[in-house]
Order: sequence, then C-alpha cells, then structure tokens
Amino acid sequence: MTPATRLVIWPETALEEPMWENTIEGSPKIRRIRAWLGRHPGVALLTGVTTIGSYPSKETASETARYRDDLGYFDTFNAGAYFASATAPIAFYHKSRLVPGVEKIPPALTALIAHIDLGGYVGSYGSQAERTVFAAPANAPALLPAPIICYESIYGDFVSEYAHNGATLLALFTNDAWWHDSPGYRQLLRYGSLRCIETRRDLARAANTGFTGFINQKGEIFQLEPAWISTASRGTVHLNHEVTFYARFGELIGHAAQVLAVLGIVTVVVWALRARRLNNNA
Repeated sequence: MTPATRLVIWPETALEEPMWENTIEGSPKIRRIRAWLGRHPGVALLTGVTTIGSYPSKETASETARYRDDLGYFDTFNAGAYFASATAPIAFYHKSRLVPGVEKIPPALTALIAHIDLGGYVGSYGSQAERTVFAAPANAPALLPAPIICYESIYGDFVSEYAHNGATLLALFTNDAWWHDSPGYRQLLRYGSLRCIETRRDLARAANTGFTGFINQKGEIFQLEPAWISTASRGTVHLNHEVTFYARFGELIGHAAQVLAVLGIVTVVVWALRARRLNNNA
C-alpha cells in the first residue's frame, strides 16, 4: 500500500466460504475488511467471493435456483464483491459466462449426479445478464472498474460490453490453481492482452496461483509476478473513456468469416451438382 493506492484486487477465491448476500455484513471476514478499509481511506477493494442469494417465491426464482424446505429458493454465485469505501454498501457482480461442466450443468444431468461427491459444488451457479461497472471511489472519479472473473476473459464481445457501459479499467480476478502446471493459465494470461487491445483498456490481474500483474492498452504485459508464489503486484494504470471500433461494432471479422464459410460450402455443393448433371447429360 502507498498513499497513491486507489484500488486493491484480490483473487477469485479469496473469500471462498459461501455467504448469504442479505446477511453478509455480519460475517467476521467482512467486518475485518471494513476495519482494514477504515485504516486506508480512499481505497476501494474488489474481491472474489462465493455468495448465496435468496428469492421470495418460486415465481421470482431463476432457472438455476434450488429449493430447500429450510432455506426456500436460492442461487449460489461465483461473485465479485466491491467495497467503494469503508462505509459504502457492497456491490455484487455475479459471474455470467460460466464454465461448462464445472459451473454450468444441464438440469437433467444435475439430478443424476446430485448424490455423487465431486469435492465441491454440484449443479449450475446463478448468473446475471448485464455487465456491471462498479462506481468510482470518491477521490478517483475516473476509476470505473469492470469485474471480469477468470473464464469470462476469453470472450472479446463479452468484455467489450463493459466499455459500452462506461468502464475505464478491466479488473480480472481469477483462480488458476485448477490448471495445475499446464499451458492453461499461461494461455489465459495472453487472452487478457487481446481484451486490452480490443477495448484500449488497461487490465489489472489478481490470480490465485497464476500470474498477478498488469497489461496496458497495447496488450503489453508489465509488473508481472511469477506464478506459484505468494506475492502481490503494484502498478500504475491508465484510464480510458473512449469506445473503440471493435467495442462499438463487435466481432465483425468472425461473423463475416462464418457467413463466407457457409456461402463457400453452398457454392461447392452447387458446382458439384452442376458438374454431375453435365456429366450425366454428356
């Protein structure tokens, strides 16, 4: 921490024990966070957390909601909790692009494996539709962080929606431990560079086990700490309000390539049928 520090980011699984969102302020961990922020006025905190949200009735519950007689209808979220100050209400972001087979499972399959011990949560997490951009700290009005959780960073069109919603900084928090020592977490790091180039936003990255550090608007990685050690990284980021062509118009090249591929296949089929017909007539 320095007098210039304005935002601290913790990894995806920093607060892993599930907490009910409507009673989270009573958690000893949250009280410790509040006290720590009180000793560092002007600093905001973004952390990964597992939360539980309740619904008053079946009609208001989501498609992924579960039901228990003692709890009612509820969803479990892979979430981000944002403290704009020591006293500001907690703002939540619920991970939206869930990992297939790990965080998102078809309901029929969930019923089949519900009684199998897989060492963790079984079933689909809840999610949200919109891209949340968190409020700026009072003394840093241009700092509008976009919460991105792990796997979400591989989707360019998804991340660009944050820029549309006013984000000036990409804030990625991830748990890379499940990759073990494989190319996976290195590849995920490189995806961050693409997102920075597409949106012209700096990215601050906090990783459990993986790489912690920063990527600038040109996709250049700097202040990067090595993986597999306990550490922190401190850097200066540049904030940008402009919306790039890519963020405004989306994945035009990819969509155009899909259309051209279909047209190419249709053309080949038509030529083959014409050639067969001519051969038969001959």
